[in-house]
Amino acid sequence: MKTVIVTKLPNCDICAMEGKTEPAKYDTRVPGEGWMNLCQCHYDMHGCSLGPGKAQKLVLKCPEPQPRKDRADKLCEYCGKSCPSDGWNMTTARFRILDNPIEIDVMVSAGLYCEEINQ
Repeated sequence: MKTVIVTKLPNCDICAMEGKTEPAKYDTRVPGEGWMNLCQCHYDMHGCSLGPGKAQKLVLKCPEPQPRKDRADKLCEYCGKSCPSDGWNMTTARFRILDNPIEIDVMVSAGLYCEEINQ
């Protein structure tokens, strides 16, 4: 995978060592250093390239529109299962369910949860 969607861009590891704060654009393997988050400048400087086992471009996720968030919150109210706010169900699965043709009421009455729908 050449890109990964993130909710927040981490800081560039090399910039941090230099006392600067610059958002990273890549999660990359730097020869002789290991994996690092790098800004565009340091990525280019180290001659990294995208691809499996090499690097991934970090893409900032767009926030969900408020009406969609409201429907997702209602799904969580119906469900009653308490998922961590930074967990996969709360950040990803519940929004995928809203695109699923299964009605939320039917899903809840059948006792199904987010992770069971997406399998």
